[in-house]
Amino acid sequence: MKMTKLLRAKRCLEAVAAFGGAGRTALITQYARALSTQAGKIIQNPPQSIPLDPELVHADLHRRLAGLYEEEVQKKLVVPPFKRALLHGQKSAIRDQTGDYSFIQLYEAVKRLAIQISSCCGSASQSRVAFICPNDATYVISQWACWFSGQIAVPLNPKYPQNLLEYYIKDSDASLLIATPEFQNVAQPLATKLDKKLLLVHHDLLKAENNGTQPDEETSYLDPKRENLLQLNDTLVVEGCLNGEFYRDANALILYTSGTTGNPKGVVLSYANLDAQFHALTQAWKVTNADSVLHALPLNHVHGTINALNLPLTLGAKCVMLPKFDSSMVWSYLLNVNMTTKERVNMFMGVPTMYSLLIKEYDNVFGKNARMCDYVKTHCKNKIRLMISGSAPLPGTVFKRWHDISGHNLLERYGMTEIGMAISNPLIQDGTRSRKQGCVGMPLPGVDAKIVDKENNKELILQGAANEGYWNGAPDACIPDPTNGQPITGHLYIRGRSVFREYWQKPEETKSEFEDGWFKTGDAAEYSNGTVKLLGRTSVDIIKCGGFKLSALEIETVLHEHADTTDVAVIGIPDETWGSKLVAVVSVKDAETFSIPRLLLWLEQKLPKHAIPKEVKLVKDIPRNAMGKINKKELIHTLYGNGEHQQEKVVK
Repeated sequence: MKMTKLLRAKRCLEAVAAFGGAGRTALITQYARALSTQAGKIIQNPPQSIPLDPELVHADLHRRLAGLYEEEVQKKLVVPPFKRALLHGQKSAIRDQTGDYSFIQLYEAVKRLAIQISSCCGSASQSRVAFICPNDATYVISQWACWFSGQIAVPLNPKYPQNLLEYYIKDSDASLLIATPEFQNVAQPLATKLDKKLLLVHHDLLKAENNGTQPDEETSYLDPKRENLLQLNDTLVVEGCLNGEFYRDANALILYTSGTTGNPKGVVLSYANLDAQFHALTQAWKVTNADSVLHALPLNHVHGTINALNLPLTLGAKCVMLPKFDSSMVWSYLLNVNMTTKERVNMFMGVPTMYSLLIKEYDNVFGKNARMCDYVKTHCKNKIRLMISGSAPLPGTVFKRWHDISGHNLLERYGMTEIGMAISNPLIQDGTRSRKQGCVGMPLPGVDAKIVDKENNKELILQGAANEGYWNGAPDACIPDPTNGQPITGHLYIRGRSVFREYWQKPEETKSEFEDGWFKTGDAAEYSNGTVKLLGRTSVDIIKCGGFKLSALEIETVLHEHADTTDVAVIGIPDETWGSKLVAVVSVKDAETFSIPRLLLWLEQKLPKHAIPKEVKLVKDIPRNAMGKINKKELIHTLYGNGEHQQEKVVK
């Protein structure tokens, strides 16, 4: 045993020799004395060739690297997610349909791809790089490689039609296109037509040898042989990576808006924007490296790429990535059905449509078995730490039903592509904090929200602060009410470090969206009883009808409660008499037996007379995008623009 330790120490000399510094001799002496004592032989003046224990060397380097990152944070610099991967090393980072991959596997694959990107675009050139990848490790490799190289990543959804993908590539002026082999048939025609170079990325990058020689199993990933970490003049350097000053000032992402109220615009998000998001959500949702997130969201939106992917990976947590949302597969993961320890999850983020489909699957598979129902609820309450819903309003029926099934009150939050997450319900639920259906909570730490009632010349500013109010970890923390019980309704504005920099190449549109440093969200909101409630988009969801301002979302919430409706949308149509005519677009379980007059009678018991729709249209389906959102302008055009309607019944 003693001789084995000495031999292990000798094999590690080269790892130590590359790291100079004033303390090296003292460390060598200290550890050599300890090792030689175990062998029964004291070495008074060990030569510089005597190595240290590799585990001690690794631990020391890891400590120094963590200290280096902390120094950069203190200097207001930015440490991007891929650099933090070096702190998590052999810990599992991504599990997808092909296997389980550690942080260091991801990092070294990212580095290899980044070299190819830099050879095409130049290092730190801030070129736009569009990539088309499935929901697996290749997405992370592609995005992080863009960042490692100093470019702006432009993630694209492979399900989008060719003309829309072409629009994104041309609008962003992408210099390079990346795709996986399975999407080469989508990417190659675009690359050819637009005269762009195409790089293919695949899982083999995760297994490639480093510079032609595979380090032995005992070689630390921080060892100079791996060329990840170097020491220059007593300072650690992440080899080949740009410095914190670059990431403090540079842009990271262009994400395109959903286009629910117009043509998609490229939202430019900086590394500082993303860093602010990570800090705010870490404090609010208490995400740690012990978490494991089940990921089934599209990756070209904030919800999928920031909240559910880069946030946990930045903190050393794990992401289990499904190729697509499948209600049966999600239930298998939530309940750990035939899952190994590596596959188990304790967090899930979804959109309302996903939860509706999960409820349907539950009713079909578990709902008739009382013992299974009890098991599902007990397991979810004890094993799943947090379940989040976002990207679209959550119907009250879904909120209540999910609580009945799982014991969880879904955490609703509010954000936009331009601002990331801005407002969230509390993680802690106690005597002073609760998650109320239809409400989105309070501003996240570091975010300010303002509600402006222009008609009555009133405004309310709500400030999110770490360890205060909603975000105070103490039980039953005091939550002050700045309005003294008087609600305020108006336009919602947001400001903070997470707010986007600009719309890509649209300076006038960017300027028009800000007012005195505040971003105008275009949403209407109400603050009352310690929480913010969203009333909808001012352009399509706040409907002026007969002298009243009506919230389409509030009416939709009531319509969702009807036992026979499956989906609803409330829209306003220009009308000479009413200003806008209130129309309910409804899909139902059985159109043949459904009675619109009975629906209107039912609504009279739920809504004031002026909020009851003047017209009801039954449609087979209400189109929603991948994030569960309805483009109401397109819906209005479909139903009223050209007269070519879906199969429908109308009551006026």
